[in-house]
Amino acid sequence: MLKFLSNQPAKTANKAIKSSLKTMDNAKQCSVLWFEDIHQRKLYRELGYSSINQYAKQELGFSSSRTGDYLQLCRSFKKLPKVKDKVESGELGYTAARVLATVADVGNQDEWLDLALNNSRRVLEVEVKRAKQKAVDDAVGQVSLLPVPAKPKPAAVVPVHVHLEMTPTQFARYEALWEQVRKRGHASTEKVEALLEMMGAYVEECSPRGELSVEAKPPVQLHVHHCPRCELATVQTSRGELALSEAELQKAQSDCQISKPGRRNTTSIPPATRRFVLARARHKCEGPGCEHNRFLEVHHKVPRVQGGSNDSQNLMVVCSGCHAILHRQQSAAMGFMVKSPAGSYSWKSGGFQIERRRTI
Repeated sequence: MLKFLSNQPAKTANKAIKSSLKTMDNAKQCSVLWFEDIHQRKLYRELGYSSINQYAKQELGFSSSRTGDYLQLCRSFKKLPKVKDKVESGELGYTAARVLATVADVGNQDEWLDLALNNSRRVLEVEVKRAKQKAVDDAVGQVSLLPVPAKPKPAAVVPVHVHLEMTPTQFARYEALWEQVRKRGHASTEKVEALLEMMGAYVEECSPRGELSVEAKPPVQLHVHHCPRCELATVQTSRGELALSEAELQKAQSDCQISKPGRRNTTSIPPATRRFVLARARHKCEGPGCEHNRFLEVHHKVPRVQGGSNDSQNLMVVCSGCHAILHRQQSAAMGFMVKSPAGSYSWKSGGFQIERRRTI
């Protein structure tokens, strides 16, 4: 990269800034490819983040709008493979690809690529603007001296399929929550509409950032059963008993209520300590870059199986997503199966309760 030198002639300064801008565009072009790779392979999880947005904010210092720009271009690569190929080969820069992606599709990407590769960025921007305006005019229907040909009716709407991957405990929580929604009858009986209504209600009722809220009772409680002989932990769902991973079992044991036959219920963390830790965190997730204030759980920085205590200095507040990431990292670091006391466990925060049952 050229270094800045003051008091240069006009032609030298002009050449230098053009070279610097080209270098900057090439760097962006490379960065968006790395960003897509991290996003597609979910590598951000291995770095301790539960979402690409959280990773981009914390690790890359991206604003929400910049993250959105990168994600939009990454999504366009899926439907425009030839555009991605040109970006990877270095023939098409980041800015040109971003502009082109707003108007190109599978059917016309060859024409737009030809225009972008054989003209300046300014020409591309002008042509894209013209094409967008023409599309608007065609949609509105401009007054014309000639009869407007009848337009074909739009094709039937193709449903969008959203695939969600859930852990066994997440799926059990989903089923329990949906059953409560169905019984109360406060939301649409159609699941998608009900989900949208609940998301809208969350946005409207969410407390302002930093406001200290009162700890609410978990909406549901899940029971995790743990066999003392085979060390298998499971949660019951409509699809039968689903086995928990080692990380999920450790997560359950971190912050739970324990019930043993013939004994009084106990908690893995004293209630007073738990209240203090939540208040200290102002009832917000303390995960890097995360600001969630719902489904909060208490995490042991040094795991209990490694001698970690319930001292408040060893505890931190995290949301369920960040908590799962932390325990996956701890399990990978320890590199062995953690043997847990016989019983079944459930989270008290975020909607879980634990029972320990003897297996005959």
